[in-house]
Amino acid sequence: MEAIWQLALENLPLLVVPACGFVLALVVLRVKERYLKEGILFRRSRRQREDSATKSAEQDEPQLDKAFDIALALRTFEELGLEEGGSGYAYWREVGHLLKRAADMQAEIELLNNELERCRAVRPKKK
Repeated sequence: MEAIWQLALENLPLLVVPACGFVLALVVLRVKERYLKEGILFRRSRRQREDSATKSAEQDEPQLDKAFDIALALRTFEELGLEEGGSGYAYWREVGHLLKRAADMQAEIELLNNELERCRAVRPKKK
C-alpha cells in the first residue's frame, strides 16, 4: 500500500491528468446536453434573452391599464370569419367566445384578488 502512495506522490501527473480529464468530460456532457435541449452551446438561450428583454420593456413602460376593447376584437374576428366563410366563420366565432370567457375570468380573478386583499387587511395580524 505504501508503494502505491509513494508511486502516486512521485508521479503527480498520474493523479492530476485523470482528474482533469474527468472534469473536462463533465463539461463536455453539460455542453452537449444544453445543445440538445436548448439548441445553444455557450450563449444565453433565446428564451433567456426574450425574458430579460420583456422584463426590461415592462420596467420601462409606464403602468397602463392593460384592458382592451373586446368589442373591437370581436368585430375583427367576425370580419375574419365572414371573409373566410363556412368553417372559418365557425372558427373565429369560437375564438370570440373564448376571448369573452377569458375576459370574464380575468374580471373574476381581479374581483377575487380585491376580496382577498380586503380580507387580509381586516384579519388581525399574528405577533
